[in-house]
Amino acid sequence: MRIIDWLGGIFKSKQSTISVDTFRADSTSEIALEAFALFTTIEMIARLTAKCEFRTYYSGKESKGLEWANLNYRPNVNQNATEFWQEVVCKLLYHKEVLIIPYNNQKIIADDFQKDEYALTGTVFSGVSRGDFSFASSFPISDVYYLKYTSNDVQRIIDNIFAMYQKLIVSASEKYIKAGKEKGILNVSTKAQNSQSFENDFKNLMNDYFKSYFDSSVNSVLPLFEGYSYDVKADTGGNKYSNNVADIKTLVDEALSRAAQALGVPPALIRGDVAGIKDAYDIMLTGCIDPIAEMISEELTGKQFSASEISEGNRICADTSCIKHIDIFDIATSADKLISSSILSPDEAREKAGIVPTGEKWAQMHYITKNYASVEGGENGEKPVGN
Repeated sequence: MRIIDWLGGIFKSKQSTISVDTFRADSTSEIALEAFALFTTIEMIARLTAKCEFRTYYSGKESKGLEWANLNYRPNVNQNATEFWQEVVCKLLYHKEVLIIPYNNQKIIADDFQKDEYALTGTVFSGVSRGDFSFASSFPISDVYYLKYTSNDVQRIIDNIFAMYQKLIVSASEKYIKAGKEKGILNVSTKAQNSQSFENDFKNLMNDYFKSYFDSSVNSVLPLFEGYSYDVKADTGGNKYSNNVADIKTLVDEALSRAAQALGVPPALIRGDVAGIKDAYDIMLTGCIDPIAEMISEELTGKQFSASEISEGNRICADTSCIKHIDIFDIATSADKLISSSILSPDEAREKAGIVPTGEKWAQMHYITKNYASVEGGENGEKPVGN
Protein backbone atom coordinates (compact mmCIF):
# COMPACT_ATOMS: atom_id res chain seq x y z
CA MET A 1 0.00 0.00 0.00
CA ARG A 2 1.34 3.38 -0.95
CA ILE A 3 1.09 6.11 1.64
CA ILE A 4 0.81 9.61 0.25
CA ASP A 5 1.16 12.86 2.15
CA TRP A 6 -1.97 14.73 1.05
CA LEU A 7 -0.65 18.21 1.43
CA GLY A 8 3.09 17.67 1.46
CA GLY A 9 5.19 20.60 2.60
CA ILE A 10 3.40 23.88 1.96
CA PHE A 11 5.54 26.87 1.10
CA LYS A 12 8.86 25.29 2.03
CA SER A 13 11.67 27.78 1.52
CA LYS A 14 15.32 27.55 0.66
CA GLN A 15 17.59 30.48 1.23
CA SER A 16 19.95 32.24 -1.14
CA THR A 17 21.96 35.44 -1.14
CA ILE A 18 20.85 37.83 -3.84
CA SER A 19 19.81 41.48 -4.08
CA VAL A 20 18.05 43.27 -1.23
CA ASP A 21 14.63 43.30 -2.92
CA THR A 22 14.65 39.51 -3.25
CA PHE A 23 17.13 38.69 -0.53
CA ARG A 24 14.96 36.17 1.27
CA ALA A 25 14.78 33.03 -0.80
CA ASP A 26 11.96 32.16 -3.13
CA SER A 27 9.63 29.42 -1.87
CA THR A 28 7.78 26.86 -3.91
CA SER A 29 4.52 25.11 -3.15
CA GLU A 30 5.11 21.42 -2.95
CA ILE A 31 1.47 20.55 -2.42
CA ALA A 32 0.69 16.96 -3.32
CA LEU A 33 -2.13 18.28 -5.44
CA GLU A 34 -2.93 15.15 -7.37
CA ALA A 35 -3.20 13.00 -4.25
CA PHE A 36 -5.37 15.58 -2.50
CA ALA A 37 -7.76 15.95 -5.42
CA LEU A 38 -8.04 12.22 -6.14
CA PHE A 39 -8.50 11.21 -2.50
CA THR A 40 -11.11 13.91 -1.96
CA THR A 41 -13.10 12.67 -4.96
CA ILE A 42 -12.62 8.97 -4.25
CA GLU A 43 -13.63 9.36 -0.61
CA MET A 44 -16.89 11.03 -1.66
CA ILE A 45 -17.68 8.24 -4.13
CA ALA A 46 -16.83 5.57 -1.55
CA ARG A 47 -18.98 7.12 1.18
CA LEU A 48 -21.99 7.36 -1.10
CA THR A 49 -21.59 3.87 -2.58
CA ALA A 50 -21.36 2.40 0.94
CA LYS A 51 -24.90 3.67 1.58
CA CYS A 52 -26.31 1.21 -0.97
CA GLU A 53 -28.43 -1.64 0.32
CA PHE A 54 -27.67 -5.02 -1.21
CA ARG A 55 -30.89 -6.88 -1.95
CA THR A 56 -30.88 -10.65 -2.37
CA TYR A 57 -33.43 -12.43 -4.56
CA TYR A 58 -34.14 -16.14 -4.80
CA SER A 59 -36.48 -17.38 -7.53
CA GLY A 60 -37.45 -13.76 -8.15
CA LYS A 61 -38.53 -13.10 -4.56
CA GLU A 62 -36.61 -10.87 -2.20
CA SER A 63 -35.10 -12.61 0.83
CA LYS A 64 -33.38 -11.19 3.88
CA GLY A 65 -31.35 -14.17 5.00
CA LEU A 66 -27.75 -14.72 6.08
CA GLU A 67 -26.22 -13.43 2.83
CA TRP A 68 -28.29 -10.25 3.03
CA ALA A 69 -27.12 -9.68 6.62
CA ASN A 70 -23.52 -10.42 5.62
CA LEU A 71 -23.56 -7.87 2.81
CA ASN A 72 -25.42 -5.13 4.66
CA TYR A 73 -24.22 -5.40 8.25
CA ARG A 74 -21.13 -7.52 8.98
CA PRO A 75 -19.06 -8.81 6.02
CA ASN A 76 -16.30 -9.93 8.42
CA VAL A 77 -15.49 -9.89 12.12
CA ASN A 78 -13.36 -6.75 11.89
CA GLN A 79 -15.49 -4.51 9.67
CA ASN A 80 -19.07 -3.40 9.48
CA ALA A 81 -20.66 -3.03 6.06
CA THR A 82 -19.99 0.71 5.75
CA GLU A 83 -16.28 0.33 6.51
CA PHE A 84 -16.04 -2.70 4.23
CA TRP A 85 -17.66 -1.16 1.14
CA GLN A 86 -15.84 2.15 1.55
CA GLU A 87 -12.54 0.27 1.49
CA VAL A 88 -13.65 -1.77 -1.53
CA VAL A 89 -14.51 1.32 -3.56
CA CYS A 90 -11.38 3.23 -2.49
CA LYS A 91 -9.12 0.36 -3.56
CA LEU A 92 -11.06 -0.11 -6.77
CA LEU A 93 -10.77 3.53 -7.84
CA TYR A 94 -7.25 4.22 -6.60
CA HIS A 95 -5.49 0.92 -7.35
CA LYS A 96 -7.80 0.11 -10.29
CA GLU A 97 -8.58 -3.33 -8.85
CA VAL A 98 -9.71 -5.00 -5.64
CA LEU A 99 -9.75 -8.64 -4.56
CA ILE A 100 -12.23 -10.05 -2.00
CA ILE A 101 -11.71 -13.54 -0.57
CA PRO A 102 -14.70 -15.54 0.77
CA TYR A 103 -13.38 -17.23 3.93
CA ASN A 104 -15.38 -18.99 6.68
CA ASN A 105 -18.60 -17.12 5.86
CA GLN A 106 -16.68 -13.84 5.77
CA LYS A 107 -15.51 -11.55 3.00
CA ILE A 108 -11.87 -10.47 3.37
CA ILE A 109 -10.40 -7.61 1.31
CA ALA A 110 -6.87 -8.45 0.19
CA ASP A 111 -4.12 -5.92 0.90
CA ASP A 112 -1.67 -7.56 -1.47
CA PHE A 113 -1.74 -10.35 -4.05
CA GLN A 114 -0.07 -11.73 -7.14
CA LYS A 115 -2.15 -12.20 -10.29
CA ASP A 116 -1.40 -14.73 -13.03
CA GLU A 117 -3.68 -14.33 -16.01
CA TYR A 118 -4.52 -17.27 -18.27
CA ALA A 119 -6.78 -16.70 -21.26
CA LEU A 120 -8.40 -20.15 -21.32
CA THR A 121 -8.25 -21.50 -17.78
CA GLY A 122 -8.88 -18.27 -15.87
CA THR A 123 -6.80 -15.98 -13.65
CA VAL A 124 -5.18 -17.37 -10.50
CA PHE A 125 -4.39 -15.26 -7.41
CA SER A 126 -1.50 -16.20 -5.13
CA GLY A 127 0.43 -14.60 -2.28
CA VAL A 128 -2.81 -13.12 -0.96
CA SER A 129 -2.46 -11.29 2.35
CA ARG A 130 -4.49 -9.15 4.69
CA GLY A 131 -2.58 -7.31 7.39
CA ASP A 132 -0.07 -9.74 8.89
CA PHE A 133 -2.01 -12.82 7.70
CA SER A 134 -1.13 -14.58 4.44
CA PHE A 135 -3.24 -17.24 2.76
CA ALA A 136 -1.23 -20.37 2.05
CA SER A 137 -3.26 -21.45 -0.96
CA SER A 138 -3.90 -19.89 -4.34
CA PHE A 139 -7.36 -18.92 -5.53
CA PRO A 140 -8.86 -19.34 -9.00
CA ILE A 141 -10.90 -16.35 -10.13
CA SER A 142 -14.08 -18.43 -9.96
CA ASP A 143 -13.68 -18.70 -6.16
CA VAL A 144 -13.14 -15.00 -5.38
CA TYR A 145 -14.69 -11.64 -6.06
CA TYR A 146 -12.45 -9.57 -8.31
CA LEU A 147 -13.32 -6.07 -9.50
CA LYS A 148 -11.27 -4.16 -12.06
CA TYR A 149 -11.65 -0.49 -12.93
CA THR A 150 -10.43 -0.08 -16.50
CA SER A 151 -9.47 3.58 -16.88
CA ASN A 152 -5.79 3.63 -17.84
CA ASP A 153 -6.32 6.32 -20.47
CA VAL A 154 -8.20 8.48 -17.98
CA GLN A 155 -5.39 8.09 -15.46
CA ARG A 156 -2.80 9.23 -17.98
CA ILE A 157 -4.90 12.28 -18.77
CA ILE A 158 -5.22 13.07 -15.06
CA ASP A 159 -1.46 12.79 -14.62
CA ASN A 160 -0.83 15.24 -17.46
CA ILE A 161 -3.43 17.70 -16.20
CA PHE A 162 -2.02 17.71 -12.68
CA ALA A 163 1.51 18.19 -13.94
CA MET A 164 0.31 21.38 -15.60
CA TYR A 165 -1.60 22.60 -12.55
CA GLN A 166 1.38 21.84 -10.31
CA LYS A 167 3.56 24.20 -12.34
CA LEU A 168 0.91 26.91 -12.24
CA ILE A 169 0.48 26.61 -8.47
CA VAL A 170 4.24 26.73 -7.90
CA SER A 171 4.36 29.97 -9.90
CA ALA A 172 1.40 31.45 -8.03
CA SER A 173 2.95 30.42 -4.69
CA GLU A 174 6.21 32.17 -5.51
CA LYS A 175 4.33 35.36 -6.35
CA TYR A 176 2.31 35.01 -3.14
CA ILE A 177 5.42 34.75 -0.97
CA LYS A 178 7.28 37.48 -2.83
CA ALA A 179 4.34 39.88 -2.42
CA GLY A 180 4.58 39.52 1.35
CA LYS A 181 8.28 40.36 1.62
CA GLU A 182 9.65 43.64 2.86
CA LYS A 183 11.38 45.54 0.09
CA GLY A 184 13.88 48.34 0.39
CA ILE A 185 16.73 50.29 -1.19
CA LEU A 186 20.30 50.04 0.07
CA ASN A 187 22.32 53.19 -0.57
CA VAL A 188 26.10 52.83 -0.65
CA SER A 189 28.15 56.04 -0.72
CA THR A 190 31.27 56.51 -2.87
CA LYS A 191 33.35 56.79 0.29
CA ALA A 192 32.16 53.35 1.44
CA GLN A 193 32.84 51.81 -1.95
CA ASN A 194 36.39 53.13 -1.92
CA SER A 195 37.08 51.69 1.50
CA GLN A 196 39.65 48.87 1.67
CA SER A 197 37.19 46.77 3.68
CA PHE A 198 34.26 47.39 1.29
CA GLU A 199 34.09 43.88 -0.15
CA ASN A 200 34.19 42.24 3.28
CA ASP A 201 31.74 44.76 4.82
CA PHE A 202 29.27 44.37 1.98
CA LYS A 203 29.45 40.56 2.21
CA ASN A 204 28.81 40.60 5.97
CA LEU A 205 25.97 43.05 5.58
CA MET A 206 24.19 41.00 2.92
CA ASN A 207 24.87 37.51 4.29
CA ASP A 208 24.59 38.11 8.03
CA TYR A 209 22.98 41.38 9.06
CA PHE A 210 20.21 41.52 6.47
CA LYS A 211 19.49 37.81 6.96
CA SER A 212 19.01 38.25 10.72
CA TYR A 213 16.95 41.38 10.11
CA PHE A 214 14.55 39.75 7.62
CA ASP A 215 14.28 36.43 9.47
CA SER A 216 13.47 37.99 12.84
CA SER A 217 9.87 37.44 13.97
CA VAL A 218 10.08 40.33 16.46
CA ASN A 219 11.27 43.92 16.21
CA SER A 220 14.89 43.98 15.13
CA VAL A 221 17.70 46.46 14.50
CA LEU A 222 19.82 46.52 11.35
CA PRO A 223 23.42 47.61 12.03
CA LEU A 224 24.96 49.50 9.11
CA PHE A 225 28.56 50.47 8.31
CA GLU A 226 29.56 54.07 7.70
CA GLY A 227 28.41 55.19 4.26
CA TYR A 228 25.47 52.77 4.11
CA SER A 229 21.78 53.62 4.49
CA TYR A 230 18.67 51.45 4.05
CA ASP A 231 15.21 52.83 3.19
CA VAL A 232 12.10 50.62 3.39
CA LYS A 233 9.94 50.88 0.28
CA ALA A 234 6.27 51.64 0.81
CA ASP A 235 4.04 48.57 0.51
CA THR A 236 2.10 48.96 -2.72
CA GLY A 237 1.49 45.27 -3.29
CA GLY A 238 -1.48 44.69 -0.99
CA ASN A 239 -3.87 44.04 -3.84
CA LYS A 240 -1.35 41.83 -5.61
CA TYR A 241 -0.88 39.89 -2.36
CA SER A 242 -4.62 39.23 -2.12
CA ASN A 243 -4.84 38.42 -5.81
CA ASN A 244 -2.09 35.81 -5.50
CA VAL A 245 -3.99 34.08 -2.69
CA ALA A 246 -7.09 34.04 -4.88
CA ASP A 247 -5.06 32.66 -7.78
CA ILE A 248 -3.84 29.70 -5.69
CA LYS A 249 -7.35 28.92 -4.46
CA THR A 250 -8.71 29.12 -8.00
CA LEU A 251 -6.03 26.74 -9.30
CA VAL A 252 -6.69 24.22 -6.52
CA ASP A 253 -10.44 24.38 -7.18
CA GLU A 254 -9.82 23.86 -10.89
CA ALA A 255 -7.59 20.86 -10.20
CA LEU A 256 -10.28 19.36 -7.95
CA SER A 257 -12.83 19.92 -10.70
CA ARG A 258 -10.71 18.08 -13.26
CA ALA A 259 -10.25 15.08 -10.93
CA ALA A 260 -13.98 15.02 -10.23
CA GLN A 261 -14.87 15.12 -13.94
CA ALA A 262 -12.46 12.28 -14.70
CA LEU A 263 -14.24 10.07 -12.15
CA GLY A 264 -17.75 11.09 -13.13
CA VAL A 265 -18.44 13.44 -10.22
CA PRO A 266 -19.96 16.89 -10.86
CA PRO A 267 -17.30 19.46 -9.86
CA ALA A 268 -19.87 21.45 -7.85
CA LEU A 269 -20.05 18.64 -5.28
CA ILE A 270 -16.29 18.60 -4.74
CA ARG A 271 -16.08 22.39 -4.48
CA GLY A 272 -18.96 22.46 -2.01
CA ASP A 273 -21.25 24.60 -4.15
CA VAL A 274 -24.84 24.74 -2.90
CA ALA A 275 -26.58 25.92 -6.07
CA GLY A 276 -27.97 23.07 -8.15
CA ILE A 277 -26.83 20.43 -5.67
CA LYS A 278 -29.90 18.24 -6.21
CA ASP A 279 -29.28 18.00 -9.94
CA ALA A 280 -25.56 17.42 -9.27
CA TYR A 281 -26.35 14.43 -7.05
CA ASP A 282 -28.64 12.99 -9.71
CA ILE A 283 -25.86 13.29 -12.30
CA MET A 284 -23.37 11.67 -9.95
CA LEU A 285 -25.70 8.76 -9.19
CA THR A 286 -26.31 8.12 -12.88
CA GLY A 287 -22.78 8.61 -14.22
CA CYS A 288 -20.62 7.44 -11.33
CA ILE A 289 -22.33 5.50 -8.51
CA ASP A 290 -24.70 3.37 -10.59
CA PRO A 291 -21.93 1.88 -12.82
CA ILE A 292 -19.85 0.95 -9.75
CA ALA A 293 -22.90 -0.53 -7.98
CA GLU A 294 -23.78 -2.48 -11.13
CA MET A 295 -20.23 -3.83 -11.38
CA ILE A 296 -20.35 -5.06 -7.78
CA SER A 297 -23.83 -6.55 -8.27
CA GLU A 298 -22.77 -8.46 -11.37
CA GLU A 299 -19.67 -9.85 -9.65
CA LEU A 300 -21.59 -10.98 -6.55
CA THR A 301 -24.41 -12.49 -8.60
CA GLY A 302 -22.11 -14.20 -11.12
CA LYS A 303 -19.97 -15.83 -8.43
CA GLN A 304 -22.74 -16.91 -6.05
CA PHE A 305 -25.20 -18.30 -8.59
CA SER A 306 -24.93 -20.49 -11.66
CA ALA A 307 -26.32 -19.41 -15.02
CA SER A 308 -29.44 -21.55 -14.53
CA GLU A 309 -30.02 -20.10 -11.04
CA ILE A 310 -29.70 -16.56 -12.41
CA SER A 311 -32.23 -17.36 -15.16
CA GLU A 312 -34.62 -18.53 -12.42
CA GLY A 313 -34.46 -15.13 -10.70
CA ASN A 314 -31.58 -15.54 -8.25
CA ARG A 315 -29.50 -12.36 -8.03
CA ILE A 316 -27.89 -9.76 -5.77
CA CYS A 317 -28.58 -6.10 -6.54
CA ALA A 318 -27.07 -2.96 -5.04
CA ASP A 319 -29.95 -0.54 -4.50
CA THR A 320 -28.66 3.00 -5.02
CA SER A 321 -32.03 4.59 -4.28
CA CYS A 322 -31.11 4.71 -0.57
CA ILE A 323 -28.20 7.09 -1.18
CA LYS A 324 -30.21 10.30 -1.44
CA HIS A 325 -31.86 11.80 1.63
CA ILE A 326 -35.63 11.67 1.24
CA ASP A 327 -38.06 14.17 2.77
CA ILE A 328 -41.37 12.30 3.14
CA PHE A 329 -43.33 15.53 2.68
CA ASP A 330 -41.62 16.17 -0.67
CA ILE A 331 -42.50 12.69 -1.95
CA ALA A 332 -46.01 12.44 -0.50
CA THR A 333 -47.76 12.90 -3.85
CA SER A 334 -45.34 10.58 -5.67
CA ALA A 335 -45.69 7.89 -2.98
CA ASP A 336 -49.47 8.05 -3.23
CA LYS A 337 -49.27 7.62 -7.01
CA LEU A 338 -46.90 4.66 -6.73
CA ILE A 339 -49.20 2.90 -4.27
CA SER A 340 -52.44 3.73 -6.10
CA SER A 341 -51.02 2.45 -9.39
CA SER A 342 -49.94 -0.84 -7.73
CA ILE A 343 -46.25 -0.27 -8.46
CA LEU A 344 -45.42 -0.41 -4.73
CA SER A 345 -47.17 -1.82 -1.70
CA PRO A 346 -47.48 0.49 1.35
CA ASP A 347 -44.61 -1.32 3.09
CA GLU A 348 -42.42 -1.09 -0.01
CA ALA A 349 -43.13 2.63 -0.21
CA ARG A 350 -42.25 3.03 3.48
CA GLU A 351 -38.99 1.19 2.94
CA LYS A 352 -38.08 3.38 -0.04
CA ALA A 353 -38.73 6.46 2.10
CA GLY A 354 -36.45 5.18 4.86
CA ILE A 355 -39.31 4.29 7.20
CA VAL A 356 -39.47 0.89 8.89
CA PRO A 357 -42.13 -1.30 7.20
CA THR A 358 -45.11 -2.21 9.36
CA GLY A 359 -44.96 -5.92 8.55
CA GLU A 360 -48.75 -6.03 8.49
CA LYS A 361 -50.38 -8.23 5.86
CA TRP A 362 -52.50 -5.40 4.44
CA ALA A 363 -49.37 -3.22 4.03
CA GLN A 364 -47.71 -5.86 1.88
CA MET A 365 -50.58 -6.06 -0.60
CA HIS A 366 -50.73 -4.06 -3.83
CA TYR A 367 -53.60 -1.69 -4.50
CA ILE A 368 -54.96 0.06 -7.57
CA THR A 369 -57.49 2.85 -7.79
CA LYS A 370 -60.71 2.41 -9.77
CA ASN A 371 -59.95 5.23 -12.18
CA TYR A 372 -57.54 3.06 -14.19
CA ALA A 373 -58.91 1.40 -17.31
CA SER A 374 -57.54 -0.65 -20.19
CA VAL A 375 -57.49 0.64 -23.76
CA GLU A 376 -60.59 -1.51 -24.48
CA GLY A 377 -62.48 0.57 -21.87
CA GLY A 378 -63.95 -0.22 -18.50
CA GLU A 379 -62.54 0.19 -15.03
CA ASN A 380 -59.53 -1.99 -14.18
CA GLY A 381 -59.71 -3.66 -17.55
CA GLU A 382 -63.41 -4.57 -17.44
CA LYS A 383 -65.55 -4.09 -20.56
CA PRO A 384 -68.11 -1.29 -20.31
CA VAL A 385 -71.60 -2.47 -19.40
CA GLY A 386 -74.08 -2.52 -22.27
CA ASN A 387 -71.48 -2.85 -25.07
